Amino acid sequence: MKKILIIFSIIILSGVAQLSAQQLAQSTFVEEAKHYWNPAATGVDENMRTSLFFRQQWLGFGSSAPRTGFLSFQYPFIDMNMSAGAIINFDQTGPVSKKGLQLTYAYKLKEILGEDSQLSLGINAGFQQYGFNPSSQIFNDAGDQLLQGSSSSALYPAIGAGIYYLSSTREYDGNVFFAGFAYRNAFTTDVLINDSNQVRERHVHFNIGTRVYQQDSYIEPSITVNYSKPDLVDIRAGLRYEMEEAFWAGLGYSTTNEVSFQGGVILPEFGNRYGSLRIGGLGNFGVSDNLSAFGPGFEIFVGYGYDLK
Repeated sequence: MKKILIIFSIIILSGVAQLSAQQLAQSTFVEEAKHYWNPAATGVDENMRTSLFFRQQWLGFGSSAPRTGFLSFQYPFIDMNMSAGAIINFDQTGPVSKKGLQLTYAYKLKEILGEDSQLSLGINAGFQQYGFNPSSQIFNDAGDQLLQGSSSSALYPAIGAGIYYLSSTREYDGNVFFAGFAYRNAFTTDVLINDSNQVRERHVHFNIGTRVYQQDSYIEPSITVNYSKPDLVDIRAGLRYEMEEAFWAGLGYSTTNEVSFQGGVILPEFGNRYGSLRIGGLGNFGVSDNLSAFGPGFEIFVGYGYDLK
């Protein structure tokens, strides 16, 4: 436990004041995808989970529009108060693409901040393949030296850490407060692409909210902040309603001037009396003149959970 705390502290504290341009994908209003942005949210309950997520932004922007996706697996080791997972991900915007594998680990401290509470400390480590392929892109400055070379790629490490707190691990038994903080790209490196250095920068992700339960349903207001430097801050406010073992629906607003609507169905006892399948989608569109011209975007989520209790 002492070693875990030391490693976690080093990653969180190293260079927080040196944040710069955002390069990682923005977060989503889809609650079930939280573990992708914060390793401490890996396996917070007693369910083994497999998740598939895909996002397509700006449908009117053509093939250069940002696309993000991941396939993940989470497994809680209940008797050892810890969980582990793996994430295969990709992200592409125009000629720049990133593909990689992340391994995540979270240690759970039970009831140290109140009865039934849980504080998780998480770390993630893996690699990203950074690719650059200008061949199919259209640019205003076709004479840019960076665009003269052929496609190329480079492999670099990806390391981060996070904290995630739940005021209660009991569902439908009193209201719940949650908060999470994650620090990503903890150790930056320069990526050499066609004789030009592409600097990878550090990122901060923060999430806070509450679940207000009403018998067999709950309402969840939340706020999420993605931060890389003062002029690149994305603040997302969301509100979600879920009916137990039936469906969920929600809406959200981002300071990037986007409005979103989401919904999904929950299929209990799917394949097994202890299994549950979640299928959902999200649509968003820009409300400013500049952003609305890019067109709407969408997200798709499919998740399967198996209760290990």
